[in-house]
Amino acid sequence: MDRLIAPLVDHDDDFALWIEQQVSLLRARQFEQLDIDNLAEELEGMVGHDRRELSSRLKVAMMHLLKCQCQPKRKSSSWLNGLAHQRDEIAQLLQDSPSLVREIPVLATRRYRQAVLAAARDTHLPPKAFPSELPYSAEQLLDENFVP
Repeated sequence: MDRLIAPLVDHDDDFALWIEQQVSLLRARQFEQLDIDNLAEELEGMVGHDRRELSSRLKVAMMHLLKCQCQPKRKSSSWLNGLAHQRDEIAQLLQDSPSLVREIPVLATRRYRQAVLAAARDTHLPPKAFPSELPYSAEQLLDENFVP
């Protein structure tokens, strides 16, 4: 049996060292020494972080799509580059965590109002100038060739 890893640091005292120790314990199969409660909490937090990042990137992508849709004559390379960047980052997130793709419709719907408000601020149009409901499918949000 492998030697016990000691002294173990507390999760709140030195997070990086705590992670290193937890990894060492896992690799050594010393499960009885694992900080199970904090490990579970951190793993849940990682999934939450990815959801929040996806949600945020969808909001920015929708904002650019709305600006392009509602002010097509002002469509700029800045808007298009911003949209492309968000889609690239979303694609990377989905490559790392493909199961998140099923959450896109819910997250996009949830963040749509914020995207409208951001687009309204950028364009100086009133929020009512934009569609009241999300006009884009999940496929359109991800499609690098779709720009209204």
